[in-house]
Amino acid sequence: MTQRASSSALDLLEDALRRYLANGVVLTEGVRGFMTATFGDDGFDTLRTLLSDDSSAERDSLLDLLFFPDEPLQMAIEPVLMDHCFREEDVARLAERLKAGPVAARLSLPGMDDTVAAGMPVFVVDAFLARLNLTWQPVEMLKTALARLDAGLLAAGAKRPDGHIWLRVQLRNAALRQTPVQIGFLCDFFERLPMDDPDYVDKLAFALVFLNEHDDSTNLYQALMDRKKFLFQHRLKARRAAELAARSNMETLIMTGVRTPHFDVAAAEKNLALIDSIAMAVFGRTEWLGGAPVEVDLGGSDGSMGPDDLVKKLS
Repeated sequence: MTQRASSSALDLLEDALRRYLANGVVLTEGVRGFMTATFGDDGFDTLRTLLSDDSSAERDSLLDLLFFPDEPLQMAIEPVLMDHCFREEDVARLAERLKAGPVAARLSLPGMDDTVAAGMPVFVVDAFLARLNLTWQPVEMLKTALARLDAGLLAAGAKRPDGHIWLRVQLRNAALRQTPVQIGFLCDFFERLPMDDPDYVDKLAFALVFLNEHDDSTNLYQALMDRKKFLFQHRLKARRAAELAARSNMETLIMTGVRTPHFDVAAAEKNLALIDSIAMAVFGRTEWLGGAPVEVDLGGSDGSMGPDDLVKKLS
């Protein structure tokens, strides 16, 4: 059973959080986009006005976004989380502390020295701490696998000061259930994929989302191949639809019931490449579905086939 964190450990975590926020938080693109969409401006004057206006209907939503944990904050507190285990009881104690003593923050815009003072509202504290996944810890097998990594390669390639801390932050954010199948996959992933690969970050991000989506799977290779087939088939359908649209009048197609599918072909192609690379590294194999689009006879380009016949040809 995990022991309750000591008061000194809780002190360290609280100090790390307060220090980071007091030193300054740069507004993310998400916050600035929300301000622009909601208030028409993302400048300091608007921010000051909103923070001081208790009557604003959108003020609470803005504060929730302002105090949404970003990666630099997570990197700042991860060393404490590496050395100490925290339980839900400890998180509740930390929440009481943060609510009792106002948390001061300084907000800034990218590339600007000017800052705006803001305090973390009491109603934000619980959600703020929940998003940090403070109680998550890697199981021993995963912890051992992480310790073996030369994370300096990742730090150098991605210009991060500490690759180990960054990896733990990604795993903490994923908050996997850490089933035996998931842990076996991750250990093989870390052992076999080169960390100085320029696509390593993308591969890890894909893998963590994939593992969360298949946390009850007992055959991750088959699940990967199923995802690959899904993407491959929808990419072909999107290309066929684009070719049909290019050869026919769109109004006519709509009248005959044809709808152009909304599918990101570029994203699909990137994910297909990631899947192949991950499958080959972790499992030593993949299923080749063909790298080039399947040619489909659309009846020539002379317009001899009507829209109805084209639709039948594609169905």
